[in-house]
Amino acid sequence: MRYPVDPHFPVRDEDAPLKADLAEQKVKPIFIMGLHRSGTTFLYDSVARAFPLAQLTLYDFFYYDRLLRNHQQGGAKQDAQRLNACFAALGIKDRNIDSVPVSAEEVEEYGYLLRRRFGSFKLNEHSAAFFEEMCRKLLTVHAGSEAVLLKNPWDTGNARWMAERFPEARFIYISREPIAVLNSMLNALLSYLEGPQHYLEMLLDRGDGRRSYRAGYIVWLGLRGLRKLIGRRAIARLARPLLARTVAKQVAAYRRELAAMPSDQTVEVDYSALRESPDAVMASLAPLLAVSRSASAESMRAVTAGRPVNPVLRDYAEHLDRLVERELGAA
Repeated sequence: MRYPVDPHFPVRDEDAPLKADLAEQKVKPIFIMGLHRSGTTFLYDSVARAFPLAQLTLYDFFYYDRLLRNHQQGGAKQDAQRLNACFAALGIKDRNIDSVPVSAEEVEEYGYLLRRRFGSFKLNEHSAAFFEEMCRKLLTVHAGSEAVLLKNPWDTGNARWMAERFPEARFIYISREPIAVLNSMLNALLSYLEGPQHYLEMLLDRGDGRRSYRAGYIVWLGLRGLRKLIGRRAIARLARPLLARTVAKQVAAYRRELAAMPSDQTVEVDYSALRESPDAVMASLAPLLAVSRSASAESMRAVTAGRPVNPVLRDYAEHLDRLVERELGAA
């Protein structure tokens, strides 16, 4: 895409001469697992503040091919400032679908980086070597980190393979009431249709503009036009059954996967418990993660109350629960 100010993103692998030093580092990823809109960002932020862990920030994402060079030559601050200037010029203050701020220091899902390199949001054998390189890079440029904290909701359902491929990995699942997940998904969809999505386009751009995500962009344009024609509430009613079936399938897959995960690599966190007592939840994670504590509840980011239940979802929770049970029974 075209930028109002030049962010000077790398156009080649500037780190290539420096990668030899990465080979000796042990890869110990900690994965945040859960459905989209289930609280994974809140959990990620809480764990990141409580433990000394490297993370994939937006600076790391957009300047991935220059991370080692910047770390060696001191260019990280300048590139981070360029990125923030680009966000400001585009009017990007938050993710639009929620109040999570957007800046060079904020974290993002590694699935977007995998998609840029391999065309898929999900980690697989084809992208595993690159993933290991990414972990080692992040450990190098985030000094003092004891492991790498990552999240990618697209990989929920993929964790059993990931646990075998990366035996040092740990998995923190987050559960939330299905109706709350559906409500958040629906509100996110409606927010996407309200106006331009510069932030999402930046994440999806693979260097050739909208050709990188042409099909999705055409669908977005069509839905945006329909929303203007029939209104927000009508769009919500049309989207409700499709999103409900999607949530039901994902919840069922989540529960089946969690039941099959090795207990010495896995823990589950309840979203409500995390909101009510984040420090207690962080303390409960320490034995599994086997890393030192670095913060307390006072440093946890406050989470505002979720958006009110969309009117089209009132009295819909029982129907959604039945869809989940049906999916579980069909397995």
